[in-house]
Amino acid sequence: MARRKYWTQRKKAMFFDVLSRTANVSAAARAVGAPKNKVYELRKKDDEFRAGWELALQEAMDDLEAELRRRAMEGVEKPVYFGGKECGAFKTYSDQLGIFLLKRHRGEENLFVRADESDIAETGRAEKESARGKLLTRLAELRHKETQ
Repeated sequence: MARRKYWTQRKKAMFFDVLSRTANVSAAARAVGAPKNKVYELRKKDDEFRAGWELALQEAMDDLEAELRRRAMEGVEKPVYFGGKECGAFKTYSDQLGIFLLKRHRGEENLFVRADESDIAETGRAEKESARGKLLTRLAELRHKETQ
């Protein structure tokens, strides 16, 4: 009796789907019932599988980057407790995430180019509403707070 092919297109697609959502090879291997070492062996010898793997990881990194950007730009709600009960909330923003993303896309050497209020005032409305405009506005606000 002929042995069935383990790595069907369906199993590969399931593996890539889990990998793109989790960026976790172990979780993706478990999802298809494959030992992790067999997954790495297949990656070494199958160019198509390796390309799918890289694409899945790129998708996962794109999703992660989008979430980091959202947290830096839109903030995260944090609950406030008093006497053991939630009594409100406040929004926190992550400057560190913003700096990380700027380093990634602009490079370290262009990160701290001075952008003051006059630079921001000269940008058009569309620019102010863009991600770059919002970040420049936020940085100018933080710099203004530091000087007071």
